[in-house]
Amino acid sequence: MSAALMAIFTTIFASNLPTPLYSFWQAQWGFSSAALTGVFSIYVLGVVTTLLTLGSLSDKLGRRQMMIPGLLFILAGGVAFLLAESIVGLGVARVLTGVGTGIVTGAASAALVELEPDGNWTRAATLSALFFTLGAFAGPTVSSMALRFGAGADVWPFFVVILLSAGAIILMLTAPWPAGVGQRMEGFSLRAWRPTTVKVPRELLGAFIFCAAAICLAWSTGSLYASLGPSLARYLVGIDDRAIAGLFAAAWQLAAGMTQFACQRQPVNRLLIAGPGMLILGLVAMAGAVLTSSPWLFALATLGTAVGAGCTGVVAVASISNVAPPNERGSIISAFYLMAYLTMATVVLSVGFVSDQLGFGKTVLGFTVLISIAAVSLMIVAIRSKRAWIW
Repeated sequence: MSAALMAIFTTIFASNLPTPLYSFWQAQWGFSSAALTGVFSIYVLGVVTTLLTLGSLSDKLGRRQMMIPGLLFILAGGVAFLLAESIVGLGVARVLTGVGTGIVTGAASAALVELEPDGNWTRAATLSALFFTLGAFAGPTVSSMALRFGAGADVWPFFVVILLSAGAIILMLTAPWPAGVGQRMEGFSLRAWRPTTVKVPRELLGAFIFCAAAICLAWSTGSLYASLGPSLARYLVGIDDRAIAGLFAAAWQLAAGMTQFACQRQPVNRLLIAGPGMLILGLVAMAGAVLTSSPWLFALATLGTAVGAGCTGVVAVASISNVAPPNERGSIISAFYLMAYLTMATVVLSVGFVSDQLGFGKTVLGFTVLISIAAVSLMIVAIRSKRAWIW
């Protein structure tokens, strides 16, 4: 379990590390805001392509056998960031990181559920979500510290990625793996295998759609903070220091992670009301921060949206882990994260494109309205539906 958790942490750490550095690279190399969101989102291309083709492979090849190659892609992405000298180099590094993320996330999340000694899928799902968020917090925190120290801000953080990846691979290779848990399927031949798209059994489609909607709602605000949070803090709220602006993205992830850990013993139906409700309050505070250029309101919005997204994310991850049968768990969880990453790309690219047409401030205000409507809709569906996997 420690090896799987470290694989998740390392992967998400590497994925979120560049967030505060985008404005640094933009000033250094002079590319546009649309290009900035494109570099962030191209990472999703690697994730989505991998989830679509390799999402179910860990069910047959084995969990560990998938996580190790995924970590090698993360390591290669760290090296590519070190060598990047233009926006094209950043794009290559992001794609490599995306491929590694797509390979690791589904396999590691499924492995945690299977390795949990007491069969407590809620605890396993909460641990998975917690280490996702801790990685997302630590990544931008390290790069914000690098910006504060100045020299080598775009160099030494990626040595941390390389060291973490190497350590996770060593732990994965040396950890004693229980017999019969997440092992290679008997009679399976990798030579005979062909890529297949992820799929969800028809009888689980209703539960999957609900869980996917919940994780998409949780990740929508998180993707805004991960890609444009520092820019939002600097240009709309008036925080000039790049390092401090970058820490808002890290603070959002930390608050969301702490919320997920605190919520693991709470009833799912209670979280399903509290999560979207708190998210709406945070979005109202964000709109107020943009209208008044108030750093304090923006800090409140960061806390509110993070707590709301954390609660909603626990509902989504715990519910999908509960309904997914063991022999299809890797495929179903990969499809689940596929929806989350597609939401991330859609939100970021849409905000980047629309802001070029209408302005950044108006776009963020429109975003708060749309996500609030989505949160209300999810609560209405949950209240009207009395499904066992919700209530």
